[in-house]
Amino acid sequence: MSAFRWLSGGDWAAARRTGVDVDDAGNLVLSPGGGPSTRRGVALLPADRPTPAQVDSATADRWRRVLVRIAEPPPTDCWLRIWTLVSSSAADPTPPGPADSDSDRAVLPTPAGRWRAAALDSLDARVLCPDEGLLWVAVELGGVGSATPRVVDVRVETGDDGPVTALPVAYRTDLPHRPPGGAPSDSGDGILGRYLGLLGGVLEQSSSILAELPALLNPAAAPDRADAPWITRLASWVALDAAVLPADEASRRETVGTAVERHGRRGTRRGLLDQIHRETGLAVEVVEPLQGASVWRLDGRAATGALGLTTGLTAADPGPPVLDRSARLDAAMLIEPAEAGLPVHARLAHRICVHVPDGTPDQVAAVDRVVQRERPAHVLARTSAVTHHTRVPTEIGIDTLPGPDPRGLPADSAARNHVDGPGRRIGTARLPASDRTGAPTGESQ
Repeated sequence: MSAFRWLSGGDWAAARRTGVDVDDAGNLVLSPGGGPSTRRGVALLPADRPTPAQVDSATADRWRRVLVRIAEPPPTDCWLRIWTLVSSSAADPTPPGPADSDSDRAVLPTPAGRWRAAALDSLDARVLCPDEGLLWVAVELGGVGSATPRVVDVRVETGDDGPVTALPVAYRTDLPHRPPGGAPSDSGDGILGRYLGLLGGVLEQSSSILAELPALLNPAAAPDRADAPWITRLASWVALDAAVLPADEASRRETVGTAVERHGRRGTRRGLLDQIHRETGLAVEVVEPLQGASVWRLDGRAATGALGLTTGLTAADPGPPVLDRSARLDAAMLIEPAEAGLPVHARLAHRICVHVPDGTPDQVAAVDRVVQRERPAHVLARTSAVTHHTRVPTEIGIDTLPGPDPRGLPADSAARNHVDGPGRRIGTARLPASDRTGAPTGESQ
């Protein structure tokens, strides 16, 4: 396993900065500048050399790799470049310039005391100087106007010679492209080693994504950014419309995380109320007319057998009394068992009414869009505004006000004054007699 070291320390205090600053989040950014001109800044970071405890093998004897972690992909008009230098002196080097720097295409190996550039916008660079010394890393930022890259930290690693070490020795010895005085085998800095290093970097990135899949598939931990819209992607996987997701991040994650559970009750009363509240923020009432219907039975009970009170005439069938099948008198059903009761309650079955208390036309329209999308296909739904009214239970002084004394029924009096006492009868209820002040008769004020 490679030894590593983070260089920024969280505050970039060890860096020599020229034209760059540290923002409130601790990221390295370009210094503010006016106008549309091109800006450039450099931060020099000392990496020193690995400690004895970090040298755990013959090849892990020096820093071989530099990784840059950024907060977000650089904007279009920005760039980033990594520079590396191995110095035999403890003195601070000068920033990379044309006189003492090699490009990313220069001849290998890079001599000590000379800066070498990595490819533009590369976040992973190899230290191509095999000499002993202290490693310095320069992070160059550039941008046009107010745009700037945002660098979180810089990391150096020891590692080995790279993927080329997995090849048989015959494939990396006596290379025809070996420079004069170069090593007899490709130590990872040659053409083959760097080429395999590129492939290894791509595979490492893919392996990292696979290792992070549990977090990426978790709505509570998945990134929710423009460059990594995993919450939007997860929403499409659970049949949610990304256009109706909440604006704040916490609600978006909760909506996606509970989508499967809510799909299980979609179309039910609970599901409708929950979805309407999520999308409109309104508390509505769902009423099923069929729940108030009853069937007349000759069972002697007032609830079902009160002729004229709990009964009514159904609409007559406009068609002729024609059967569409063979039937035997007193031995055949004219409707299917699943349709039992439908002729009596056909006008009430499979219908719901959604009431929006004191709803405005816009609120009713917003609720109706949700209802028509979420209702079962066989259910007819109607959305309307209703006037808010007091219900039982209620709160005295909150939504009710005291009124005058009840008048009772005409010519009403207590039938048994010696038992019931003085009072007034309101239907089957009795209220104590009171004077104009509202206090019961016989009590002191």
